Amino acid sequence: MTELIKSISSKPWLVVTQSCLGGLIFGYATGIIVGALDPITAKFGISTPIKGVVVCSILLGAMIGSFAGGFVADKFGRKPLLLFTAITTIGGALGSGFGTNIPTICALRFIHGLGVGSSSSVCPLMVSEMVPLEKKGIYGSFFQISITVGILIANILALAIKGQWKLMFCLGAIPGALLFVVWCFIAESPVYLSKKRAAQTASPRTNSPQLVEPTQQQSGNKFTVLFQKDTRKPMLLGILLAVLAQLTGINAFMYFSTTIFKDAGINSGDDPQIAAIILQVWNVLTTLIAIFLVDRLGRRILLFTGSGVMTVCDLLIALFFVTLSGAAKGWTSIVFLFIFVAAFEASIGTLFWFVINEILPEKSKSIGAPVINAFQWTFNLILSFFFLVVVEKLGQSTMFWIFGGIGLACTVLLYFNLPRSLGTSTQVSENDIANEITTDEGEESSSNYNTKEQKEKQKEKDRENYIKGKDTFEDVPVSNTFQA
Repeated sequence: MTELIKSISSKPWLVVTQSCLGGLIFGYATGIIVGALDPITAKFGISTPIKGVVVCSILLGAMIGSFAGGFVADKFGRKPLLLFTAITTIGGALGSGFGTNIPTICALRFIHGLGVGSSSSVCPLMVSEMVPLEKKGIYGSFFQISITVGILIANILALAIKGQWKLMFCLGAIPGALLFVVWCFIAESPVYLSKKRAAQTASPRTNSPQLVEPTQQQSGNKFTVLFQKDTRKPMLLGILLAVLAQLTGINAFMYFSTTIFKDAGINSGDDPQIAAIILQVWNVLTTLIAIFLVDRLGRRILLFTGSGVMTVCDLLIALFFVTLSGAAKGWTSIVFLFIFVAAFEASIGTLFWFVINEILPEKSKSIGAPVINAFQWTFNLILSFFFLVVVEKLGQSTMFWIFGGIGLACTVLLYFNLPRSLGTSTQVSENDIANEITTDEGEESSSNYNTKEQKEKQKEKDRENYIKGKDTFEDVPVSNTFQA
């Protein structure tokens, strides 16, 4: 029985499965509120500001869960955070479904959000650490695919069980329960185990801080690593990607989709909702296309091109809202709505989750990626809470002009700052994005290159051992282990 469990836990498909379940947790939890909000409003008679609180409570939890998840994963390992994700998802979904008043519902949606946020940190991280380099693009895309599938399922259920908000919330516990089953079998990340082994090996050898693993040196303040010279630029680039993911209008497009369909004359009965489901199907299909493009065209081309297309769509729809009306405005907006969604999913929508792990040095990945992710959730929270108020004050077209301006700025910054080697090798990307900061140190640069080459070989050996089901990894000198 022990050998069977070891064999199962060592399969890469199990790592991909946990990522897919994490994406389903994310997508369903954030998407189901669209169908649940109206019956909740009818039940409790809540005002528009309180609606915003109900919607954003899960986003606030996700922001905190994502941020705190980095520290949990770094200190205790990836598996404990995966367990936390499963438990908070199950408890939050069932609890909010049985809530009897708005404060209780919001509190339990906040707890559910902790699981959503931690899933967005730990699931892509485990994929980046536990699958072969040549498969990272494909396997990393599965998280975003599952998010879009989760949103699609939420939209279909919202139409199928219209008005039954309690059931809608409770069904969100299913992916959490499945994730718990996966947690029972999946192995700990070999990267975390290697770091832990290096720290344990260093301590009896010497008290010299030069030979102690980086995470030990920074145990007093984990944030210090984020401000080191070779980490600052990757962190800023990651925050830029978070801005591109949230502040260029994807949620606004989804929110206004039914309005756009109505303007086009699709306004009979459930037709706008059905059209919105068709849009979600398109959302899933374009994400699938991204899987085949990411390792063929490369991260840089997809991110830069996608950002440019999204910007053009924002500006054109802003123009349509001003110059056109009725069916003409509706149908032209529908065309660019679908183009925008395709560009988003083929670029930042799919790539964000694993690119933020690729651009960071190994020593800061487990802390830096969740911090970047927390920025993404913060932008999502701010936009969701204030979006309707701003639209009411400034108008729809003004919002899309703003989105277009942000998209244009992001496109220019990405062109000049995205490393050209992004996705080809973890260590090459680190050198590129940090502007080869060691080249001013003469021959030390060549020495560092050899050290990094050795570390990359050791990491690949660890992954091979993981896939083969070995419990231990071969020792390497501590000073050569996972340092940027």
